Amino acid sequence: MAPELIRDYKRRVNESQKAAAQPAAGFRPKAISDQVQVSLEASAQTTAIKTSPGTISNLAFFDRTGKAWPIASYGVGRPNAFQVYAMQEGSNQLMITPLLPHAFTNLTVSLVGEDRPLIIDVETNEKVTQYRRDYQVDGLGPNAHVSTAVSAPPSRASNQVMMAFVQGAGIPQNATRLSTDEPSVSAWRYGKDLYIRTTSTLLSPSWTESLTGPGSVHAYKLKPTPVALISSDGSVKKVRIFQ
Repeated sequence: MAPELIRDYKRRVNESQKAAAQPAAGFRPKAISDQVQVSLEASAQTTAIKTSPGTISNLAFFDRTGKAWPIASYGVGRPNAFQVYAMQEGSNQLMITPLLPHAFTNLTVSLVGEDRPLIIDVETNEKVTQYRRDYQVDGLGPNAHVSTAVSAPPSRASNQVMMAFVQGAGIPQNATRLSTDEPSVSAWRYGKDLYIRTTSTLLSPSWTESLTGPGSVHAYKLKPTPVALISSDGSVKKVRIFQ
């Protein structure tokens, strides 16, 4: 066979392999990682997870204090369309892989110590796929860390703002980023209030709202102050907050 024919054959084989590796849509779906708050109430709106063939979507479950909430059991409506499996026994994580290019089902998850199930819609999507989703469940799991501090329960709108500061993403555009002399503490001024994000515990001043997310990340809402005291690894630190 002539050299040119060999090169042409190899080129066509290479193009065929590349085409076979591409999704049917001709492009890879956009990868998304996010966090949502969910309720176990029967009237709560069902959330949906978007998946794509050839990828894994990881679901992790946490309680309202940000601690891992282990999974007791789970079930999927169409096991021939979606493969669902736990990371390990006693884990708070599930992994989902679609087995068909186009499919829809739902997933029911029972958490340890909780009688009410969590229902999640699962669907394939060519444009986006959720590589990771953290579910913060409005309840206290077996690993819950309950603070002795008492604050008024936040409204739904306020809760969305607090969640943005916990995630460090989706923060309101008119929030002003402030500087601190402690790398583990981030601060913003939003409206008439100060918002602090940290993995440490805020000791002083007192706050009006607080929310804890996965990874023990805390968000605090309080009145503006130039100095705050935090507890980190058993020691108390003074944090200066400035423009």
